[in-house]
Amino acid sequence: MNGTIEHVQAAAFDLDGTLCDSLPDLAAAANAMRASLDLPPLPQPTVESYVGDGIAVLVHRALTGNVDGRAEEKLWAQGFTLFVQYYAEHIADRTRAYPETEAGLGLLKSLGIPLAVITNKNEVLAVKLLEALGLSDYFSLVLGGDSLPEKKPSPAPLLHAAEVLGVPVENMIMVGDSRNDILAAKAAGCPSIGVTFGYGDMAELSKHEATRPDWTIGSLPEIYENLRPQREEKEKAV
Repeated sequence: MNGTIEHVQAAAFDLDGTLCDSLPDLAAAANAMRASLDLPPLPQPTVESYVGDGIAVLVHRALTGNVDGRAEEKLWAQGFTLFVQYYAEHIADRTRAYPETEAGLGLLKSLGIPLAVITNKNEVLAVKLLEALGLSDYFSLVLGGDSLPEKKPSPAPLLHAAEVLGVPVENMIMVGDSRNDILAAKAAGCPSIGVTFGYGDMAELSKHEATRPDWTIGSLPEIYENLRPQREEKEKAV
């Protein structure tokens, strides 16, 4: 990450692929659903390519075996129920926060910056996962894909988060691993930070202006390290 970030008053984070690696449990839920419907299992890399647009879309993709697929409505409803039931019971069996997630969040909290999670995962499941990982106390706000009428890549969740946190949206950073995160940030008018350790191909996204983040990082503590003006102000006050 090159250069300092100035005037940051809030930080919003994606969840899956940004704060934690949830792919093993998502893949297990998808394959448990498929097994209940007498369908063969999907390889984990295939499920990975389906993640990022919320569980409703993931179920369509997992049922059809196609990233653009849409299952018949009755089958989808059955699959969605099976997926959510299994996933809710096994949400953190193998899901783990990335190694430096807590360190990075703690450093930002030490500056008095309010933090939010903006994910396309259902809100109830997002809250449950954050609690299971011991991360919920870091966040003042959690918005899921079903919290508002629109989800990422719409700017609506980011604009809503900035309003709730009481900060100008241009002074809130959005941290994520996918095109949805970058597109939402650009549409909302807030700075975007892409993580290189998540599910999205940040190198590929950075090749295109529409999906190029303002900064990229290899770990969350890098955000704090580049908030130089605010760090110096805090250090002077100590």
